[in-house]
Amino acid sequence: MSTGKAVGEYSFVGGFRWKDVLIPSDVATGRTKWYYQRRTLLQYATVASVGLLAFYQLENPSLRAAGLGLLFPGAGLVAVCTIPALISFLLSTCAIPFALFAWFGCGGVAFPIFLWVGTTVLAAGLARQSVLEQAGVIWTAICVFGVSYVSWQTRAGNAEGREKRQKRNEYLVDAVQQNQAAAAQSQPGSREVDETTLRFLQWTLELGLSGKTDFSYHDVIDQFQTSAIRYQLYEAVSGLGCYQHVYAPNFHGYCSLAQRNIIEKSLTKKVMGFWKWESMVGKFNVTDWDPCYKDNIMVSGYVLQAIGIYQGNTGDSRYCEKDSLVFEITDNVKFKYDLAGVADAVYRNMDENPYCLYPCEPNWVYTLCNLVGISGIVATDRLLGNTHGDQIKRRFESSLEKEFSETNGSIIPIRSELTGFTIPGLAGVLNDAINSVLCAAFLPHIAHRNWAFTKRENIQRDAKGKMTIVNMKGADKLDPGNYKPGEGSIRAIVAAAAGEFGDEEIRKEMLRQLDEEYHPVYETRTRALKNKGLSTIEQGVALRARLCRYQDWCKMIQEGLPEQISRGPILDDVPFPEVLVAKAYSHDGESIELVLYNGKGAGTFKLGFIRLHPGKTYTLGNESAVADAQGRAHFSITLDGRTATILAPVL
Repeated sequence: MSTGKAVGEYSFVGGFRWKDVLIPSDVATGRTKWYYQRRTLLQYATVASVGLLAFYQLENPSLRAAGLGLLFPGAGLVAVCTIPALISFLLSTCAIPFALFAWFGCGGVAFPIFLWVGTTVLAAGLARQSVLEQAGVIWTAICVFGVSYVSWQTRAGNAEGREKRQKRNEYLVDAVQQNQAAAAQSQPGSREVDETTLRFLQWTLELGLSGKTDFSYHDVIDQFQTSAIRYQLYEAVSGLGCYQHVYAPNFHGYCSLAQRNIIEKSLTKKVMGFWKWESMVGKFNVTDWDPCYKDNIMVSGYVLQAIGIYQGNTGDSRYCEKDSLVFEITDNVKFKYDLAGVADAVYRNMDENPYCLYPCEPNWVYTLCNLVGISGIVATDRLLGNTHGDQIKRRFESSLEKEFSETNGSIIPIRSELTGFTIPGLAGVLNDAINSVLCAAFLPHIAHRNWAFTKRENIQRDAKGKMTIVNMKGADKLDPGNYKPGEGSIRAIVAAAAGEFGDEEIRKEMLRQLDEEYHPVYETRTRALKNKGLSTIEQGVALRARLCRYQDWCKMIQEGLPEQISRGPILDDVPFPEVLVAKAYSHDGESIELVLYNGKGAGTFKLGFIRLHPGKTYTLGNESAVADAQGRAHFSITLDGRTATILAPVL
């Protein structure tokens, strides 16, 4: 296979070599998944053989019907072949999709087991003096055909994937080089939030500042899948964190308060209570509902990333204190952790799991959740002095490419830990676009590879020259936060990825389509802006797309703040929503460059600053004040639209 470049021409850039973006030849060849797949097939073959043996060798009709029921849920009811049995077969067959959905949706392996065992026992109970002899041949043929068909489809899909891998490798290096060369870049501290984006930001701030029992800003549908409140909360922290890191690192105040409120709300019973039920139906665990100790990266990994973002931006280490994180499963069942404990739990689960990546819903391993978790590891390693990321990196990368990728190089969204099998066709562009962002801080070469896929294969122009998204499948045409069909939310996701890789044309056009064609923007009673019909979690993704530019996410997770910001003054006391902060950035560790807007009407407002030099005089506009013994000072400022000013010490 030729990639169009000699090995010696590869350069080192952005933490990876150009050749690293190529899809390796051993992609999708993992032994762990094959072990579990073979084990599952062997278990089924054994059970089916026992069932057929019982059907053909035993004389008791009840045992014969039950034996055939081991081949497939309800097969024994067909063998009974009475009106009640056939009606029961039809009903149980209709229940199969629901049982499988419950297994997939909340890890409830108990549901398909109950259905299979229940129909087998029912067949035994409904059996009469004889059974339908032809049922054995019919069900054997159906099962053999089904397994053979799936195997044939898998082999054909793998062969097609290998061809696609070769085609991708022919353009990947050039595509990534071109993307990086064209990426729009900016200097730290050179940007401010425009007024329109501030109004979108205002809505997320309102969400964060709402009461602990106020879920009026949320889609409250279920707490098991992608619409769960926890994901909406975590995404809000990601958006607020990006804003704070890039535009306003010298502003804490209501922005930091909103993030703390979100983190602590995510630990409440309404958000966390789901784990009790998933533990029971997925792990058959009726007593130990610890949400971090074993599995459940959809909580531990996300909390880890959220706190890593917050603490990295603010320096506030309150969540490092013992028992500072209290996960409320029920009124009486609570589990106490601190940041280090959660980080250790995520690392230990990855280290111990045969796949390295570990489950969200019991027994289901989602790659997205694990990529969030590994970003949390990266962020907190820097804060806690851990080396978890370095220790797990080789295994994690190998598993991602060998166990959780297709033969074409795309990362799969999900794999069953128990069976080793995946669910085909769940998502396409959605998966590649999200993974391109989530891999950026830990596996940048895979991140750039995924963005190259997305840009080359999914973003095209139609006959009229309009940019559009093509080759969508499955969840690509669904808002994952409210399950409503439509092609709007995928625009927010692609726009966020385009921003991270510096493609301003795609970012702006995807947001324009989102705002004007799919989810029109409207103004709330507080003058905040929101997209009509867009879910809360995708509202958060869109906010990130509005805020983030080239490598903003990656740098926030990897690097933390520059030293002059960490020691510089902080704008801390600001009325909300009367004053909206478009920029608060210290270039020298002594002053703050500020851009402010009035959130309501024009007027004069009081601002409070901390971390000043005690006894030193500072100016803000036409006012001056002396910092008190604690390094605090207050100023009044008049706002009527965009107002740029500087807090500076008097030399």
